[in-house]
Amino acid sequence: MAKYIFKIRWEKAPDGNESYSWQFDNGVILKADRGAAMIPGIVEPEAAFVASLASCHMLSFMAQAAKRGLSVIRYHDTSTGVLEKNRAGRICVTRVLLQPQVEFSVPVDMTTLQELQDAAHAKCFIANSSTAQVMIDSTLLPASVI
Repeated sequence: MAKYIFKIRWEKAPDGNESYSWQFDNGVILKADRGAAMIPGIVEPEAAFVASLASCHMLSFMAQAAKRGLSVIRYHDTSTGVLEKNRAGRICVTRVLLQPQVEFSVPVDMTTLQELQDAAHAKCFIANSSTAQVMIDSTLLPASVI
């Protein structure tokens, strides 16, 4: 069993500005804020959620590829999360689109790529911990296409 320790620190400055930060158990500190999508160096919780899901999927994909003896050379993903009201009328991340582009050391067909993506999604513990719909639109980079 793994356990994660996370600290959050929120402060209101004398000038009325509010800020908070996340400190992870390895000492990494990130500045966070709501509505901060365009502020350099500050992460919104919703963006962190999408990044966590995409990262978990990528790592699960790498593990599935390795189990099949396939070496991944490049994996680039542009992920999009949608924040909107769910069926109960609550704001949440309702869906996430992962768009991985993958290059292998040997040629791989699209069927194998899809099988790997499906297995990775089934093993991704963050996707399994969420109600967000996860869609995967994966492509092979040219060097690894059969």
